[in-house]
Order: sequence, then C-alpha cells, then structure tokens
Amino acid sequence: MVTGHRHILVLIVMWGCAALAGAPGSARDIVPTAGPIAPADTMTAGFVGLAAQGPLDEAVLVTSWAEFGAVFGTATTGLANPYLAPSVAAFFANGGGQARIVRVASDAPADLIGFGSGPTATGLRALAGWPDVSVVAIPGVGTDLVQDALLDFARRQGLFAVLDPASPTGLPGIQLQRAGLDAPAGHGALYFPWIHAAPTGVSQLLPPSGFVAGLICATSPSDSPFGVLATAIAVAVDIDTATNDQLNAQNINVIRNLAGIRVWGARTLSSDPEWRYVAVRRMALHMARSIGQGTGWFDLLDNDATLWNELRTDTDGFLFGLYRSGYFAGTSPNDAYFVQCGLGTTMTAADIAAGRVILRVGFAPLAPAEFVVVTTTLLYPGAAAVPGAADGRIRLAAPAPNPANPRTTVGFVLDRAANVGVEIVDVAGRRVRTLAPPVRRQAGAHRFAWDGCDDGGRGVASAVYLVRLTGDGAGSQSRPVTLVR
Repeated sequence: MVTGHRHILVLIVMWGCAALAGAPGSARDIVPTAGPIAPADTMTAGFVGLAAQGPLDEAVLVTSWAEFGAVFGTATTGLANPYLAPSVAAFFANGGGQARIVRVASDAPADLIGFGSGPTATGLRALAGWPDVSVVAIPGVGTDLVQDALLDFARRQGLFAVLDPASPTGLPGIQLQRAGLDAPAGHGALYFPWIHAAPTGVSQLLPPSGFVAGLICATSPSDSPFGVLATAIAVAVDIDTATNDQLNAQNINVIRNLAGIRVWGARTLSSDPEWRYVAVRRMALHMARSIGQGTGWFDLLDNDATLWNELRTDTDGFLFGLYRSGYFAGTSPNDAYFVQCGLGTTMTAADIAAGRVILRVGFAPLAPAEFVVVTTTLLYPGAAAVPGAADGRIRLAAPAPNPANPRTTVGFVLDRAANVGVEIVDVAGRRVRTLAPPVRRQAGAHRFAWDGCDDGGRGVASAVYLVRLTGDGAGSQSRPVTLVR
C-alpha cells in the first residue's frame, strides 16, 4: 500500500479520446466544464471460443442466452472445445449483463489468440478497444501459451481475465499450472475446480470461467466476487478447509460446496500485496477506464492550468461519488482518495511539450490513507486543423468513443467567433442527423452528443458515418465514426 501521497506502484493507462455521451435522443452543445465523469460499464464480458455457426473473428454483442443461440447456435456436438455456449449461458444465469462473443475457426492457440489489430484483428485480439468489455475469458482452455496471452492482453487493454484450470479435478495439476502463470499487477485470477451444472438445462461438467465472469460483472467493483453460483449442482472435487487454505495461499480461488456451490476465494494471480485482491484491481481498472472515457474532451483545450483544473474538478467529483457509495475506506474524503494534475506535480515541461496530460489518483481500498495510486496519461491525438479548413481557425476533434456503441461525442474548437454547425452524414454524403445548426458561436470549445439516431429519432444501422462541419468558414472538415450496435 501507499501511505500518504508516497507511491510505490503506479498503473499507467494510456488513453486517446474517449467517451462522454449525452442522454438518448439528445444533441446538445456541451461546454468543456459540463458533465460529470460517469462510471464505466462493468457488466460486459468478452468470450472467445468455438460455436456451431455465426460470424468468425468478430466481437458480436449479445444481451441474452437466447440471443447467443440465435446468432451462434446452442449445439456443441462435434466441436473440439464445446464450452463456449454453456459458459455464456452460465454467464447470463449468474448476473452478467451482456457479452461480446468472438467465434474462432479452431481451438488451435494461433486461432484463439489471433493476429492483427483494428477491423482485421482475429481471435482474442478482436476484443481490443471495445469500451464496454471489462472481463475476458476463453472457456475450457488451460494451456500456458493461451493463458499467458490472455493475461498479457488483459494487462494491455485494462481488463480482468478469468482463467480456467487445465484439469477439472487434479490438485497437483492446478498447483503446477499456477506456478507457470505470472500477473504481477493482478490482471487475472485462477479458479478451481470445474463444476457440474445445468445452465442450458442439461447437466454437464463445465469450466468455471463463465460462471465467475457473470458473478464478477454482477458485483460492484469495490466488492469481492463471492457467492453461490446459479445453476451449479456440484463441484468436480470437494475441497476441504486445509486444502482450501493451501490453495488460497497460492492465489488459487477455490469453488466449494458450502450450503450451495460458491466461490470461496477472491485473489488475483499477483504476488504483490498491492494487487492481491480482485476487488482492488477491479476498482483501479474501473476508475482508470471511467476517467479515461469521461475526459475525452481534454484535447479541445490547451495543456495549461485551465485544463488541469477542469480535470481535477471532474475527477474529484467522480471519486467523491464513489466515496459516498462506500467504495473507499476512510471517514473523510482526504483519507479516502486524492487527485493530482499539474506542472511540477504530475508533469514536467517536457511532458507538456510532448502533448502528455498526466492525472494521478490515489484511493484507499482497505485502510484510511493507505493509497493505491493509478496514473492516467491522456495523449493529444493531434487534432490540428484538417486539410480543407478555410483558415485554420476551426479544429474538428476526433469522435469519442470511436467505434460508437451507439453514443459518441464530437466537438470542435473556434479560435474566434464563427457561424458553424455540425451534422452526421453517410459515406454518400446524405445527411443523417443535424446535431447543431450553423449559428454564430463564440470562440472556444463546443461539443455535441450523438445517440446513433437520425433526425426522426430512429436508430440507424451499424456502418461508417462522417461527422461534418457546416456553415461559413467550415471548409470540408470531416471525421469518420463507426457506429456499432
């Protein structure tokens, strides 16, 4: 832990522009000081595996077991790894909100881990960049190669990985498996043993990751994900208290039959006491993601004291809300958290010249004034004048988030007053939505929210659209935005 403001371990989270969306149906002008930081999604998990049908290597969003079946089918006969479908059923049965499913061609490590980036990414890599996913699993796969890749992916993407035991019952095997796993900053946890359960209506022996992922998504980030697992009937092997204590000391989370089949451990794979507990790591990830998504407007302002004060104020408001909700230890905000951002405090002159805005947050998860420190680095994306602007006095920022699912925020900066508006058009140039008509606007930053609807309030299809400026002096500036539903 960190006492006072002296930090031992810092989590660096790199963000470009991120989300700050308005209410459904809104298209309102937002000044940079408006809008509190909203909590990021914690109810969505990403799964990778084999299915009977459906698109390959696409992160398809499903909101129920029935929707999964409609897209990917529920049959598992003939699949080399038949555990994706029942694990998704277990996820929803245990409180998971929605899931992104990546169906792969085979259970070969290369297909599961995947290749590439962006729209062409395959396998696990297809889950990169989605702002809703917070937990990730590859059900029924316990090989070192795949689990090492899963942990590394979770670390780089700011996610939490749920790992399955390679053997349903073997005690020596799970201990050997644990010895080969390394997650210094606690971005994953290992659960044991497998479970006899009937999430699809048919009893079968299943890996625990789908059940646990649902329980985690249904649990506040500040709470340990303990509890009875829905649809579970029995454990593959009963673990007594002495063995449980032995495995717990090795950071293996045991699932036990104690007045129900329940998760009886909440430790990460980290040997660092700072990141020992699942709840501490999830709180840090949740705060970093919420702050990153809630400060996507930062590049509309210069990197100076005005921006730093806005960031401190907005972040303090967000953390105070978490404090009031019981996230932190401490009887006063000063004992519960702190926020720092500024020249000489979190940044040097070289940081500012390089376009880095560094925000440091400390929170006390277990004891007052014993702070875990999270550092968020915001990087200016180079939203300078786009070729085609009339005279450089209008700067159109990149939509954030992008892809939009379905909401995003767009904005521009005026060096001096001008008649400017903004609209959404399709790739053929046809207007889809007028976010703001071209009226005279004062110098400064202006932001608008788009909820994925047209001018009639109807949701538009998933596709690539353009954010386009309108009005005198707007030139031909536009930015692409991908809408995903």
